Amino acid sequence: MDGQNFVVFHNAADDSYGNSTNNFRGAYANTETIDVYFASATTAGGYDKVVLACTNGEEDRALEQVLSAIGGAKAGGFTVIQDDVNSVSAGRDILSVTSITLSATGQVLNILNGVMDGSNADLGGTAHSLVFDNKHSGSVVVLAATTATSTMTLPASPVAGFNLRFVAAADNSAHTNTIAGSFFGVLSDGGDNTSVTGTSAAVVVASKLKLGDEFEIVYSGIGAKYYLRAILKTADGITVS
Repeated sequence: MDGQNFVVFHNAADDSYGNSTNNFRGAYANTETIDVYFASATTAGGYDKVVLACTNGEEDRALEQVLSAIGGAKAGGFTVIQDDVNSVSAGRDILSVTSITLSATGQVLNILNGVMDGSNADLGGTAHSLVFDNKHSGSVVVLAATTATSTMTLPASPVAGFNLRFVAAADNSAHTNTIAGSFFGVLSDGGDNTSVTGTSAAVVVASKLKLGDEFEIVYSGIGAKYYLRAILKTADGITVS
């Protein structure tokens, strides 16, 4: 532990959190909050989260203040990011510690139910449609068979690195499933490897997505394109245009 940098958050005298800056994994600014993530102090593969309240309208500045404090933590010592007990903050727009959540499991990937009957409010709640946001990045989407022509909508403003993995839980029915966007990548389908590129959409072809097939998309952040990789049993199971 010699020479490591540590950061500390105090919500109360009996509710505090500390971790090494080496375990910092990122921070996200939302309305009046900053979510700060660390590799878990208790569970291998898990993530701990500290939620900070911040000044309304100054979320971007508060995020910068958090990152500056973490980046400037002293080697061999510690830096207090927020101390609600003694009213100490690392930045004027960091107001308080809202919550400290320790990882309960080592599961990193979220599993999303890709049934398209409109029952999943988190994915749009509309039949024959799934709508994804940046918060779903890193998830595995388990796709049920479609019952009508369907669509999957990606974030309007994706963050670089946004990614989803799709796995077919059943053979697809005789209906297409369209994902609008610009794509490039490689499809391994029907024993062939095919390079694809397009600026309109990727289409899961009717009846050609089979149980166990999978594909992955990653937003490259370059030229507003998604990287697409697929492993499919049937040739031309996904087309890109």
